[in-house]
Amino acid sequence: MATLSELKNDARKALLKKDLDTALILYEQIHQHDGKDVRNWLKLAELYAKTGKTQEALREYGTIAGKYADDGFIVQAIAINKIVLRLDPENGRAKVHLAELSRERGEEWDDDGSTTSKPQLQLQKTPLLSGLSRQEFNSFIESLNLRTAEDGEKIVAAGEEGNFLFLIGMGSVRLETTDASGVRKVLRQLDEGDFFGEQAFMSRSAYRDDAISQGATAVMEINRDTFDSWVEKFPGIQQTVEEFYRKRVLERVLAVSPLFLGIPAEAHEALTHYFHRKSFADGDIVVAQGDQGTSCFLIRSGKMAISTEDFRHPGKMVALGELSEGEFFGEVSLLSDKPRTATVVAVGESELMELTRQDFNAIVETFPAILETVSRYQKQRVQSTIKKVIGGN
Repeated sequence: MATLSELKNDARKALLKKDLDTALILYEQIHQHDGKDVRNWLKLAELYAKTGKTQEALREYGTIAGKYADDGFIVQAIAINKIVLRLDPENGRAKVHLAELSRERGEEWDDDGSTTSKPQLQLQKTPLLSGLSRQEFNSFIESLNLRTAEDGEKIVAAGEEGNFLFLIGMGSVRLETTDASGVRKVLRQLDEGDFFGEQAFMSRSAYRDDAISQGATAVMEINRDTFDSWVEKFPGIQQTVEEFYRKRVLERVLAVSPLFLGIPAEAHEALTHYFHRKSFADGDIVVAQGDQGTSCFLIRSGKMAISTEDFRHPGKMVALGELSEGEFFGEVSLLSDKPRTATVVAVGESELMELTRQDFNAIVETFPAILETVSRYQKQRVQSTIKKVIGGN
């Protein structure tokens, strides 16, 4: 008799050959060997569905959904029940399960302090859910549309209009982008319970990153019309998403900024607490040459026009160029008490993240390489400024 390891290896080979019938037989044997491995169990249910054995798929998916719910994993339970309803839109068992999930979630707002005998629902990783009231949660479940993706498939591509907000129900997703040096990099690994697409969704712009499925993935999407009508009924939902959106956007900016290229990605979240958001309208002067400064700025969105006075012709300004998302300015104020060396003006609506000298020093204590990076950029910019001033005359 084949061992569990041999069965799994043969099953992977069958899947690579797209021999679903053989893969199904092997996964049935795998499930008999180890009935507690939910990943293999889900693959078995998926293969039942793909080979036309709908009733068997419904049976397995229904049991898995119940197990997830009993263990308190609400996002996964919702996703599985959504799969069941896709296979059988009139499936009463799935509808009952979703109603029970909503009822259990609602118990957290009971005034009598009563508790459920089931494990606490696992919502800590999903701020979009953990901040919802019972009524909001009911509406949330109804609003979700299921979408599945195979391994390596792009769920969204950079440049596409950001019309959907996504919540991962099963599997995992990686976000990829190109950093300031032109290198392709993974911004973040997302797992069940995480959501993504909030930056483009909330700013009504295009997605900036590719979201790629890792293995078979089920995500639940909310379209803009549904979300907007949802917010009209429950204004607190928008605040919950916006708060998470602001934090995630800053993490992304830290990931692509040359200032933080030497810092591990897992440390970016901790760094977000040092920054303070500031908004500027088109034409606003962010800093003026000659002013005393005690902070630098990281561009979260929008553009900044940089200019400086010609040291040979007082009063004449020389354009030095524009900076955009992920770039920074004002670094001289982090290194010394010297006044600002350039004037920076917002080009269009812009959002900046301010970092004070005191907070910068706190970061340097943990990541001393940043000081070297800032010093290097400061010297390069001085040289570049001199060349542009002299070259323009």
